[in-house]
Amino acid sequence: MELLFKTKKHQVQPAKDNKSINIDDVLHNFEFRRIDKNHLKINISGVWQDVFIAEDKNHYYVNAEGTTYHFDKVHNDGNDYGEGQSANEDIINVKPPMPGSIVKILVEQGQKVTEGDGLIIVEAMKMETTIYTTIDGIVTEINVSTGEQVDADKVLMVVEKEKASE
Repeated sequence: MELLFKTKKHQVQPAKDNKSINIDDVLHNFEFRRIDKNHLKINISGVWQDVFIAEDKNHYYVNAEGTTYHFDKVHNDGNDYGEGQSANEDIINVKPPMPGSIVKILVEQGQKVTEGDGLIIVEAMKMETTIYTTIDGIVTEINVSTGEQVDADKVLMVVEKEKASE
């Protein structure tokens, strides 16, 4: 299968023995124990690590020792399965890094925010993640509530740059 990580495509093929994986024609061997459907213990260089894996139609999410990695599935059918973020740099559609539940909303609709401010806390695979704004602006939409289950494609909120007064 072909996966996109950051801006680079990778060819990934799990081996039939489930003890190795081929990434870009390089074989990586490992030992693992399945704890449950989405939780593995993987031995990497003699150290056992907890790894949680989730998947939706267009993505794989891998959380290893508190760091989440987001992989896009590359579909060769001509359709766009990207994040759907607004092309306008004055508006950001805030989406979760993976499917999960809303723990806490840190802002209110109409509130001014500065780049780097925390917006919302999402829990996925037993890990809480704070999502921060990447622009200065105003929260114009909040589309979720605390406790709600969300998919990775859900727009949680919208932040727009403040329009200059004329």
